[in-house]
Amino acid sequence: MRGIMGVLWTLGGAVAGLVVGLLVGMAIVKLGNVTSREGAAGYAVVAVGIIGAMLGALVGIVLYARSAPAGQGTSFAGSTVLGIVALVAAIAFGIWGFLNLREAPIEYDGAQANLELELRVRTSDAPEGSPSSWLDIEVQTANTRPVGTVLTSSIRSDGDHLIIPVVQGPLYRSGQRVIVVRVADKQVEAFIPKMKRTPNPKADWSEWERPRAVDPPYGVTPPAPLKSMIELRYRVRPYGSE
Repeated sequence: MRGIMGVLWTLGGAVAGLVVGLLVGMAIVKLGNVTSREGAAGYAVVAVGIIGAMLGALVGIVLYARSAPAGQGTSFAGSTVLGIVALVAAIAFGIWGFLNLREAPIEYDGAQANLELELRVRTSDAPEGSPSSWLDIEVQTANTRPVGTVLTSSIRSDGDHLIIPVVQGPLYRSGQRVIVVRVADKQVEAFIPKMKRTPNPKADWSEWERPRAVDPPYGVTPPAPLKSMIELRYRVRPYGSE
């Protein structure tokens, strides 16, 4: 409780010092006829205001220590300092969490990145027509649903399988991603890859994996249990990398 009260005294002193500092800064700028070119006058006022806030915070700590019962001033001041350190740490942790846990496009050395996918399907199971006409891919997170684009010109055969490259960009930071693949009007296959919040951009292709769930389209009751048609693997590559 003493720490909390000390922090309140300190914040009160800082606010009072900031106000006084800004007023003093404006007076200095006016009396000294400081130029406003490139914001010089404004910077000067803010600088004096910050100095005033720092001095006000120190005054708040001293006044709080002086308000303590006889012989407890040092203890009150120490509790105040610990409270301030805890407050600063909490604010810093909150800022770190917001910047690192929020969903936003991932950047590697200033460059955003693509999620590259390859879908493997048996040629005998593939619907007729170009895969771009019967495949829809979404990389779902808690707040986003960006779609993937089938790279038609890069589709290739591998034995009795068809390999379908897909790219989705930019890749978003997220604690969990669900890759939803809709196969025409037949079925929906959902993959939950073991992908880190910020994947390693230098890692090679992941292992092929099958979906966690295979469901019919909404409102459709299949005549028989559905079986997965697709396997998937992925990697992450920053824009402009090979």
